[in-house]
Amino acid sequence: MSFRSLIQDMRDEFGSISRHTLRSRSHRSGNASRAAAAEPSEAMDQSCWAQLPPELLREVLVRIEASESWWPARKDVVSCAGVCRTWRGIMKEAVRVPEVSGKLTFPISLKQPGPRDGTLKCFIRRNRTTQTYYLYIGLTEALTDDGKFLLAARKCRKPTCTDYLISLDKIDMSKGSSTYIGKLRSNFLGTKFTVYDAHPPYDGAVVSKSRSARVIGLNQRSKKDELCYGFHSRISC
Repeated sequence: MSFRSLIQDMRDEFGSISRHTLRSRSHRSGNASRAAAAEPSEAMDQSCWAQLPPELLREVLVRIEASESWWPARKDVVSCAGVCRTWRGIMKEAVRVPEVSGKLTFPISLKQPGPRDGTLKCFIRRNRTTQTYYLYIGLTEALTDDGKFLLAARKCRKPTCTDYLISLDKIDMSKGSSTYIGKLRSNFLGTKFTVYDAHPPYDGAVVSKSRSARVIGLNQRSKKDELCYGFHSRISC
């Protein structure tokens, strides 16, 4: 069985489980809803994939991660990570950071350093009507490549500065959205830019207590600034 057939089999199996769960939950409430919540695990236990030894399951998922090296095939790796906690844990171990692998897989990859020995070809499309910018990563070398969508930013002009709200969603870029990841603020002249993060740092990160920031060049990174909650870094042009 090819890896693509293997992935399709996985999707069909767990997709039917999810649809059955949603139908059950929509018709039950109270104690019945708690019983419905237990149904996914029962269905999972009956699945042929639940009978795989952990070592074999890990080997299968690692091979899938290695075979689907670029988008759009890379979406199969994301699908595997969304099956359950066990699968997610295995895929998180198998997927290396972009700095090492040169690949973008999960949304968190967009906040991590890029590859040291190469570049990722990206391009921006602008909608002049809505003052919105869309960031894509190129999938081929062709000039007509549609690319894969990564981020969207909407321009919000203020009296003394300009904010660019950054989101993982093309449409919903509100600050209250779960896809909102931060903003880029420029000064009135557009010569200095400050990046703000919308989410707290990961466990164990050292949070800066100071609101001040160091000025860094366009090609430099400040690891300390990258870990600050609410404030990332400041760049001067």
